[in-house]
Amino acid sequence: MFAVIMAGGVGKRFWPYSRNSLPKQFLSIIGEETMLTQTMKRLDDFIAPENRIIVINEEHKDLISSGSKSLILKEPFGKNTAPCIGLASIYIKDINSPVAVIPADHFIPDREAFQKAIKEAMDIAEKGYIVTIGVKPTGPETGYGYILRGESLEDRAYMVKKFVEKPDINKAMEYLVSGEYFWNSGIFVFTPHVMLEEISILLPDLYEQLQIIKESIGKKEHDSVLRDVYKTINSVSIDYGIMEKTKRPVAVIPASFEWSDVGSWKSLFDLQSNTTDGDREGNIIEGPCVSIDTRHCFICNKTEKLVATIGLEDLFLVNTDDAVLAGHMKDSQKVQDIIEILKKKGLNKYL
Repeated sequence: MFAVIMAGGVGKRFWPYSRNSLPKQFLSIIGEETMLTQTMKRLDDFIAPENRIIVINEEHKDLISSGSKSLILKEPFGKNTAPCIGLASIYIKDINSPVAVIPADHFIPDREAFQKAIKEAMDIAEKGYIVTIGVKPTGPETGYGYILRGESLEDRAYMVKKFVEKPDINKAMEYLVSGEYFWNSGIFVFTPHVMLEEISILLPDLYEQLQIIKESIGKKEHDSVLRDVYKTINSVSIDYGIMEKTKRPVAVIPASFEWSDVGSWKSLFDLQSNTTDGDREGNIIEGPCVSIDTRHCFICNKTEKLVATIGLEDLFLVNTDDAVLAGHMKDSQKVQDIIEILKKKGLNKYL
């Protein structure tokens, strides 16, 4: 069995702490270790390091230890999850061995329960299914995709009826009340044979491009071929490109472990509120700060400068050496919109 750790993202929603040069997965967001290190340790005593593939952006190659026993694949350009997963799949020689695809920047504290769920998923994947891990919603979250479950399959799994894009708040509430939906964790299990077959059917151009790359593996021209081909690859997510369209049976296993994609400042605030003691007003404060009449706020100060607040409520404030971000908790998903504005204005030095 194998694991593919997707570590090529840029963590847009964690700006200004997460930057292009040092994205979220390489930061110590929760605890002392980076999120990538935590993800790797979650696989210890389960999937051997030499059976792991870490996919990163070429720009971040110096952030990975040169002594790693795992295969490090460097994408020349970020092209979303379908090309990332396809690229990793062509490097696995045992095409019938189950593979777990795991994002590098998720919070999953219960390693034993996580490994148990992945093992169950692998058992089902060996029968030709694509399997995903679903998380029982705890609120009407609009930042996640959803999975509608169907009939039960074996002991703990269900057939998937459909994948649903990120909903608005009203739809999210409907999904929560129905009890029939899971959050899409972004964790997938399959065999390379199955995934490459689905790519050949649903994303034929990508399949042909992957075959060109595969033919160059082990040859001196591999790096140049990879770069040239990647320039022509369309950006597409595995959810949109494969999971929403496949005719192959797809199963979902309910997660029996705590999970968060730590996908926004609000989600980090919620996590910190559950695992650490805030002040008397329910604030989580990191770094030098004094506050008056400030309630239910997340203040993350990454500088030596003092931050002072008066009369704030339900806000997040992030202070770094060259940028300050402030917003309402309910709008924390909009941080990625700031990134697009910075790009349009040519303010790339802040990215």
